[in-house]
Amino acid sequence: MQESGGGRQQPRILSAIAVTVGFLLVLLGAAMAQDINQSNVFVGYSFMADNLFSGQHANLSGWDLSAEKKYLPFFGLVGDVSGVYGSKNLPGGTSVCGSAGCLVSSSINQYTFDVGIRGSYATHAVRPFAEAMFGEAHTTENGRGLSNTNNGFDALLGAGIDCRLTRVLGCRATVDYIVTGNFNVRHNSIRTSTGLVFRF
Repeated sequence: MQESGGGRQQPRILSAIAVTVGFLLVLLGAAMAQDINQSNVFVGYSFMADNLFSGQHANLSGWDLSAEKKYLPFFGLVGDVSGVYGSKNLPGGTSVCGSAGCLVSSSINQYTFDVGIRGSYATHAVRPFAEAMFGEAHTTENGRGLSNTNNGFDALLGAGIDCRLTRVLGCRATVDYIVTGNFNVRHNSIRTSTGLVFRF
């Protein structure tokens, strides 16, 4: 019994369909990866475990705003601005506490302004990244009889992950190790941030 011409062509047709579908899936994956690997703006909530210049430790919370411009598939330039706030009982001055010393309820503000580079690798739904930035930190500790202000450099090393929600919208979580100070005194802090990413 001879096999019909249509029967001989059927495997070829199925193979062609399979190749076409696979090619389309590859294009779709590349397109989705391109979506998540675009230039972007991030805005979110920030929490910092901060070691203060007064020698105390404080948990601060606030906001974080960053913008990334992609120039290469795996690297982009990034700028970051953040502000965190809180309160802490800090050692007061002799004008308030006398020679015995006491603790004074104080407000704490810290702002950072950084620029640097971010390296990332994007898949169709997530984009892990690492970053290194340098800039300036401004810290104030104010209470009754207490006023400490420090302006100095800061250096930031961090890592995070972006998750795709839509073509232009995503969510982000980051952890950063920050060193702030000057030539005389420095302190180390950990900052975590989470929020929304807008891609363009």
